[in-house]
Amino acid sequence: MERTDNLLRMLRTNYIASQDEILDFQWKNYVKHTVSGIRVDDVDSYREALFVLLLSKENDSSIFTNIVRARENARSVQDYITKELWQNLNDYYHLIRSPETERTIREDDPVTAMDLLLRESTLFYGTVDITMYRGEGYAFLNLGKYIERTLQILDILQLRIQDMGTSPNEAVHWKYLLYSLSGYEFHTKEYKNSLATSDVMDQLFFNTRFPHSVMYALLQTDRYFDRLDALSLPENFKEIKFLIGKSISDLKYRMHPVTEVKYIQELIDVTRTQVVMCSGKLATRYFGYS
Repeated sequence: MERTDNLLRMLRTNYIASQDEILDFQWKNYVKHTVSGIRVDDVDSYREALFVLLLSKENDSSIFTNIVRARENARSVQDYITKELWQNLNDYYHLIRSPETERTIREDDPVTAMDLLLRESTLFYGTVDITMYRGEGYAFLNLGKYIERTLQILDILQLRIQDMGTSPNEAVHWKYLLYSLSGYEFHTKEYKNSLATSDVMDQLFFNTRFPHSVMYALLQTDRYFDRLDALSLPENFKEIKFLIGKSISDLKYRMHPVTEVKYIQELIDVTRTQVVMCSGKLATRYFGYS
């Protein structure tokens, strides 16, 4: 569900940017990065790109697929979630399958459909927060949420850098990047609307007051993993605790200032590798995946 929320916000922002600003915006770059099982060359318009990214049943990474799988997962653990949360997922499922949603995306204003989907996403977060028992399931739910958020921040930033290329409109690109992470208003208050590369990177990587920064997400991952200490085998807990701590310290004590693209890309690659390794160890040690 975290992936769904981030993808929706990114697509909504990029659609608006492609309509409002004179940017060299390439939908195929986003399709190529996020789609699996579909030929990118078959996507020849922004309408088709939005359909593939939002509603395609053949795309394993589409919003439709994410919501269907989330509902299936919720059904399998229905005894461990609240009825309000199940109802929310069910409503989300019926909305994404609605013919009206497809018609709006294909023929009308796609923002209207994405706003309705984002409303359900916001309701999901609120329902989890006010109805879920603070036990083992809640801890695992938030672990997955913040690990996925970290990876999504890195992916969205990397896509924006690729989209920028050698564009002279750097500040415009940073503005829409922040919009896609719900961070533009925060930036105007915290950094006086400078949109300087150093300030944008500080916000996205290090600012713990911004809930979509990498450091915030990693610290929350560490916080919720600590709740599993009493339920874990000591060797498993220590191994993953070390990996999370290493990710945080390596980010905190980086060698280079994050002001140039080559250093931004280096930090993205290193952090992603560490987080993916941590996620893999969690899956192996706690869920038995090989």
